[in-house]
Amino acid sequence: MPSVDFHRRRRAALLQRLDHPVVLFAGGFRARNYPANPYAFRADSSFLYLFDRPEPDAAALFDPADGTVRLFVHERTAQDALWHGAQPSFEELRALQGVDEVLAIERLEEVARRIAGGRSLGSLAVAHEATTRRAAALTGERLDFESPDGPGSRTLVDALAELRMRKEPEELAEIGRAAAVTRDAHVGAMAATRVGGSEAHLNGVVDSAFAFAGCTSAYPNILSVRGEVLHNHHHGNALRDGDLVLLDAGAERATGYCADVTRTWPVNGRFGSEQAEIYDIVLAANRAAIAAVKPGVRYMDIHRTSCRVIADGLVQMGLMTGNVDGLVESGAHAVFYPHGVGHMLGIDVHDMEGFGDRIHYPNGRKRSTQFGTAFVRMDRDLEVGNVFTIEPGIYFVPAILHEPELRMRFEGSVDYAAAERFLAHNDGRGFGGIRIEDDVLCTAGGPQILTSDVPKDRQDVEAVVGSAAEGTAR
Repeated sequence: MPSVDFHRRRRAALLQRLDHPVVLFAGGFRARNYPANPYAFRADSSFLYLFDRPEPDAAALFDPADGTVRLFVHERTAQDALWHGAQPSFEELRALQGVDEVLAIERLEEVARRIAGGRSLGSLAVAHEATTRRAAALTGERLDFESPDGPGSRTLVDALAELRMRKEPEELAEIGRAAAVTRDAHVGAMAATRVGGSEAHLNGVVDSAFAFAGCTSAYPNILSVRGEVLHNHHHGNALRDGDLVLLDAGAERATGYCADVTRTWPVNGRFGSEQAEIYDIVLAANRAAIAAVKPGVRYMDIHRTSCRVIADGLVQMGLMTGNVDGLVESGAHAVFYPHGVGHMLGIDVHDMEGFGDRIHYPNGRKRSTQFGTAFVRMDRDLEVGNVFTIEPGIYFVPAILHEPELRMRFEGSVDYAAAERFLAHNDGRGFGGIRIEDDVLCTAGGPQILTSDVPKDRQDVEAVVGSAAEGTAR
């Protein structure tokens, strides 16, 4: 758990980058169906970066003129204590959070305007719409949480992105803890897999592992024998002989720091010959991309490294024809690998993606308009302290393989007849997809794999699948 000093240092570093007062908000509960039945509270990530386990509806006023930070929370009442338990007093909270003052949230507008004294006030939009309206009314800014340019002014977004981009030891320790829980979830799901079982059961195994460790899912679990659907949150299928299970899931700690791991394994415990061949190509792409990580390397070049390995493997299998570099340049590889190699990771599973492409495509770089490559989520030069995912994959997607324009464009590069045979696998259920994802830290000496404990060699995966105790084993 990051220390009080960690959060104090982060707030001081932010204050040094501000030229006017800023009010940040944690956000509030969002109703699940009626107001008294909300979803679990999760603070805005930038607020969570600066404060330890913040309360719902909290706000903070940062004043660079004197370096002060004031925290605003709800008053403590006997009624709240009855329903939710006693909370730290304002004075206790001041010490726990390491701020200059704690005040009632009802006084926010009065105090913020008095402290600003005519200076402009800045803020950020958050996912909680009522809070964003309050922020906009206080600051006079046009704030939009879903804006492609980010949730607030460039100055404020840039300051926070600069801080959050390079992970400190306390943050890496939290990601490591999330990775350990994620490992338990993946191994548990592999072990519980059996022919005749269900996706729903395996999803429950994953959720149980997270809950047992006091974590939540960093994002809705992607667990499916239909791995060709990249974000498949449906868990209604039975596990049949010949199917592959694709699990993309990561634990999130109370601090917000998380992991993001994908593994793929055979339901019956043994990869078939073509499954093994495809798996080994994806694993080689995963390892080649990781090996390319070092400071100063362009992330787009790491993506292209993974593309070349996949294109070469598919040429060797007879699914593609042509020069590997030419296939990647034309985008033909994306018929089978239609997404980017990964994304930033930290206190968001797609860290700072809400800050917009200006952060992820700096220095005038622009997203490609090419099919597949358009989904590369960032194009930054790597720096020491960056944490990101490496997650290549190969998929047999009917909608892509049958798309007339793509078939015409790549008819000389893709053997569509050979690919069609993969759609007929497993009595017409189709081959599905294989993705292998790790979380990687860029260090001065190269890559450090933060999720190396999650089995990914074929033999290691096969050794785990179906190994659970009697009653859940194959």
